[in-house]
Amino acid sequence: MTNDSTPPPPPPTSDDKLIPFSITNKVPIKLNLEKHNYTSWSSFFIIHLGSIGLKSHVEKSASSSTPDPEWCKHDDLIKMWILGSLCDSLQEQVVSTPGNAKDLWDHLEKLFHDNKDARAINFDNELRSIKIGSMSINEYCTKIKSMADRLKNLGSSVSEKNLVIYAVNGLDSRFATIVKIIRHSEPLPTFETARNTLLLEESTLLEAVTNSSTFNSSSSSPTVLVSTKTEHKGTTSSNFNKPQSLCNHFNKGQCKFGDRCRFIHDH
Repeated sequence: MTNDSTPPPPPPTSDDKLIPFSITNKVPIKLNLEKHNYTSWSSFFIIHLGSIGLKSHVEKSASSSTPDPEWCKHDDLIKMWILGSLCDSLQEQVVSTPGNAKDLWDHLEKLFHDNKDARAINFDNELRSIKIGSMSINEYCTKIKSMADRLKNLGSSVSEKNLVIYAVNGLDSRFATIVKIIRHSEPLPTFETARNTLLLEESTLLEAVTNSSTFNSSSSSPTVLVSTKTEHKGTTSSNFNKPQSLCNHFNKGQCKFGDRCRFIHDH
């Protein structure tokens, strides 16, 4: 019997991990100036680079004016990943950025932080005046959280307390009771807790409306039947109780129906 002397496969090298792939599998966000999603995008990217030991390429400048070929290969790959995770318009704007991956990374960060104070003021005003309107609670709270994330991207974080205040201030009269409860809570609940409370209240209100509609629909038909039956009984009763005159012939003892006669009839 021949022994199998085939050696086991070698462990994967760092280069095996760097075979080009679609970056959207690792960074599921397209960086977009209009969406102000730099913080979310950069967080995903840093996590991905950290998982393969290349985070230093966007955090530190090259340690040497003539970096080794291996470092250059990794850096070019990261630049390709960065460009592949941008929306089309932003990609065209920065694709010719000179330098290494760190230069491209810094260029993008600068684009998102230009005029950030003016944009932060606009977002803050919009957040303070938000109203629920025709939105559901989930849509409403998601919009508030999204606006808060945009402000955070611009360096103006919104506290949990203010998020709750903005949320309850924008609700309408349907939620008056639960708004009073939240406002008088000491301390105020977190935004997620307030959101869950409002979702439950919305569910309760919708269930009450549904039950009311079902009750009104099911009770309307018997009402018509009773009304119809009452009218019918009234007509019958009216005909039955109608006064009738006694037969004159019977009073004289001359009616051909004899003792069976009681009322006027044809002879």
